Amino acid sequence: MPAGALATSGAAWHGCPDGIHALSLMTCSPSLSATQMREFGAMHVFSPERQQKALVPMIRCLLGALASFSIASSSSVTAAASAPTYLTQWGTYGVCDGQFMYPAAVATDAAGNIYVSDAQGGRIQKFTGAGTFLMGWDGGGGPGFLETPIGIAVDVAGDVYVADAGSDNIVKFTNGGVFLTRWGSYGEGNGQFEFPYAVATDAAGNVYVDEVSNFRIQKFTGTGAYLLQWGSFGAGEGQFRVPQGMAIDPAGDVYVADFNNCRVQKFTSSGAFLTQWGSPGTGEGQFDLPRGIATDAAGNVYVADRNNHRIQKFTSAGTFLVQWGTLGDGNGQFNHPEAIAVDSAGHVYVADTGNYRIQVFGSAPTAVPTATWGQVKDRYRK
Repeated sequence: MPAGALATSGAAWHGCPDGIHALSLMTCSPSLSATQMREFGAMHVFSPERQQKALVPMIRCLLGALASFSIASSSSVTAAASAPTYLTQWGTYGVCDGQFMYPAAVATDAAGNIYVSDAQGGRIQKFTGAGTFLMGWDGGGGPGFLETPIGIAVDVAGDVYVADAGSDNIVKFTNGGVFLTRWGSYGEGNGQFEFPYAVATDAAGNVYVDEVSNFRIQKFTGTGAYLLQWGSFGAGEGQFRVPQGMAIDPAGDVYVADFNNCRVQKFTSSGAFLTQWGSPGTGEGQFDLPRGIATDAAGNVYVADRNNHRIQKFTSAGTFLVQWGTLGDGNGQFNHPEAIAVDSAGHVYVADTGNYRIQVFGSAPTAVPTATWGQVKDRYRK
């Protein structure tokens, strides 16, 4: 392992199994069935007949392929209003401290620290808001092990929750990486999961989990006690076709990036449908596979519009405010951004997944220096 790498990272590229090359079907098309969502959206890899540990390489391969997948319809988009100022970035491809193999999600805590889940690297990394590496962990071989960590969230007490798609578990740690508890198993019952993707917490300490293969949201206490659920496969109100990003606003309402329906849905904390917005396309308020979502202290909503290579900002009612980003690897450009978080100071952190980096934006660079570092490698870009 290169000098400086986490000793317990366990990061390795296992190669792509044959037959996983149908990512072009992952578009905003209503013609795909629930079965096809599972087969071509990386959801089929978990089945009762096959051991999950043997399937982890397939999941990691799919995540890597998604980072490289591009569409011909991508186009440059000019913001209609003033976009946040680019501040800084960090990250390159690799397994060393501050490097990423697949930055899948990003979260912030009350102290301004940043947490990034590396799905292919199988680990969590913690940084200052300026990108200084603080620590990383993967749980080792103990009860806090991580196989394919994707979603990540931090609660009001500072504890960290990870949606580990590889084990169909939610894993809880202290903000120092000490294992606290885990819950879940493969299945469709209450408290079970099939590809848990995103995790979010509210001010009361409750935990929300969305599952791309069960097309639902489940709500738990902070210790994993099941509370309720909502959702089913479809395009109607309260239905999902691959729910992915999820966020909770200051009022406790829940926003879900409904990936293949190309929309955002908003619910109460008990799952009652409130509103929705979005449609397939490249215009303002339209999406091409929206994945990450976050809210700020004012209740505004930010969406990582993955295949349009941009971020869009809305009011809590879905009114379009501003957008920024084009396809590329320059400052303020993106290559399939997949996750987003906003800290208490209003700085916006974007997991620029295809460029293996985190980019930071904001209106005032007082809390985050404007110097940049790192480089982008072309492992997947063609």
